[in-house]
Amino acid sequence: MKKTYAIRGATTIKCDTKTEIEQSSIELLNQILIKNNIEYGDIAYIQISSTADILSYYPATALRLNGCKVPLFSSLEPPINDSLPLCIRLLVVANLSEGFVPVHVYLRDAKNLILDIRQ
Repeated sequence: MKKTYAIRGATTIKCDTKTEIEQSSIELLNQILIKNNIEYGDIAYIQISSTADILSYYPATALRLNGCKVPLFSSLEPPINDSLPLCIRLLVVANLSEGFVPVHVYLRDAKNLILDIRQ
């Protein structure tokens, strides 16, 4: 029997360029798929958010052009004082076998965000 699960991931970019955004977005999604042993066919949709300092390119465009054909929803995170800059987050919602244990993926400076899932 299948159940719906949410898998979280985040990464940061070094600078606000198309290349950085593209490479980091694709790397993050690929790591989520690999570490959770899931395929695009398992995914219901992906929610993408990025911080307000990312202006050069849409992370969703990077995923779409890399072959991601599932529904995507992109949003802007509110600018919060002292929040992690240049951050891209993914929420992958997938239909998987009951009992699945999600492996959340945090790359680069976003590794500091792992603390928020322990609280």
